[in-house]
Amino acid sequence: MRGIPSVRFARLAPWLLSATLLLFTGCSSSASTSILPSGTVTATTSSHSSPTNTPASAPPHAFAWFQIDSAHIPQIWASVNGGTPRQITHVLPASGDCINQIAWSPPVFSPDLRHVVAALGGYSCGDGPLSGQEAIIDVATGALAPVPGTNSFVRISQRTSGWLDNNTIFFINGAGIFTYTLGSGSTTLLPGGHLADEAVLRGTTLFWTSLELASSNWTTKLHRYDMTAHSTLPGVITLGQMHACQCSPGDLPSPGWDASSDGSRVVYQAVTPKTGTDFGIASSRVYAANADGSGATQIARYMVTTSLIRMLFSPNGRLVAFTQALPSPSVISASSTSPGDRGDPNFHAYTPDAVSFPVWKWDNSSFWAANKGPGDTGTTGTATLYYYTIGSPSGTVGVPGGYNPWYTIGG
Repeated sequence: MRGIPSVRFARLAPWLLSATLLLFTGCSSSASTSILPSGTVTATTSSHSSPTNTPASAPPHAFAWFQIDSAHIPQIWASVNGGTPRQITHVLPASGDCINQIAWSPPVFSPDLRHVVAALGGYSCGDGPLSGQEAIIDVATGALAPVPGTNSFVRISQRTSGWLDNNTIFFINGAGIFTYTLGSGSTTLLPGGHLADEAVLRGTTLFWTSLELASSNWTTKLHRYDMTAHSTLPGVITLGQMHACQCSPGDLPSPGWDASSDGSRVVYQAVTPKTGTDFGIASSRVYAANADGSGATQIARYMVTTSLIRMLFSPNGRLVAFTQALPSPSVISASSTSPGDRGDPNFHAYTPDAVSFPVWKWDNSSFWAANKGPGDTGTTGTATLYYYTIGSPSGTVGVPGGYNPWYTIGG
């Protein structure tokens, strides 16, 4: 297949470069694949067994990730509606002083499953956040169109973009909340959203977190924004603070959180900062609450961790999956309504460990997660997307070589 022209991504956009300097001052080969009946995906050199049959009751859905090709370039792969996975992008190597083809952000499909929004990028010769320029990818052809403007750079290891409808995306970064209509010449900055770090859309409500340095600690807060009225909604939840070391924290993580698919509930990690000179947190608890933060109750209490974790609601809102909840086992699922004490029938731990977002299958039965982060493409060891079935203690290999998965339930 003929590759599309290589895309050379610029250095850090002005707003991101300024923010990075402010934050860190004083710191120093492609292959065909097939889905097996178990729900796993196996990379091979030729096509093999038939794809999993998707029940007629299943909604439109797509499972996507990236993996490294033979030229050491990350390429997006996907299975649409349970079909045989295929390579979506065919990006060619770019020249330049910096290697900015390290990773893709989570590949998010449009509701009609015809386009993907994602960002390809790297560290831009620095030691700050992994970032790249948003792009719209045509699923049928692999054609890639960068979102115009210097403000279209986003963090790759966070959830930073999605779809308002089949023709309009949103994305967030430190400059705020943006929208972009496919084919237009510019983006639109919405009022509010300063220091935005991560966001998900639920209906017409954008749930987003801010990340700001206060004294010697980073503070994360969860906000809501009405994407129709372009106005903030009441109810801000403080997730806590992380201690800032006298160094660059690199691709700075933040406390985990998510919102249910109907936007009525949130789950979040509440943390306290370390003291001394080390970066990180001293304690962590997980809470479920109403969308405005009221009625908060602790869940998953048997999970003890001092790591900044990833978490996602199941599509029906009844369960929450967790990753990076170190020490091992770092992969957990628990009820979104019960305390999650020892002996809770809905509390389960899984092996092997994983660190990426745990992305759920449409029927709430299972989820996938990667054992390496998007910035770990140059590290030793085998990258794997594991497939975890609720209640089964051992995950299975889902995608050898897979990173940064995302699962879209379309409509």
